[in-house]
Amino acid sequence: MLILNKKGQAWSVDVIAAIIIFTAGISILFFYAINFNNQSQINIDDLNYQGNFASEFILSEDRGILVENKINQTKLDDFYNADYETKRVELGVKDNFYFTIPYLEIEGIPRDYVGRVNTTSVENLIQINRFTIYKNKPVTFRLYVWK
Repeated sequence: MLILNKKGQAWSVDVIAAIIIFTAGISILFFYAINFNNQSQINIDDLNYQGNFASEFILSEDRGILVENKINQTKLDDFYNADYETKRVELGVKDNFYFTIPYLEIEGIPRDYVGRVNTTSVENLIQINRFTIYKNKPVTFRLYVWK
């Protein structure tokens, strides 16, 4: 009878150790998942803030490309020809950006975008849409910001 009790005691210590290890593992995974999700949300919120700030800046009259609430071709050409890194810093964009406008022309040449288009993989990308007037037509200004 004494031998049976010792086997039972060893078995219960193994079960307790396994439960502790299992609980610790689940707890670590849980806290990692919570923190990973928060970090992703912070990145998206930061990109969204950058995009909104940059779109307001670009579509302003004082330092942007508008005159009398319309896109001014001369200002647009100057913006396109300015140094990308300088413009990125002026816009408050820490990451990368470009924008598109339907019927976009720079110095008479049709263009697809202004800024730098990503040629590699994108971690996070946001798009900000604004409505404005270009060449006397209502258009959608689309600004993209990504990491």
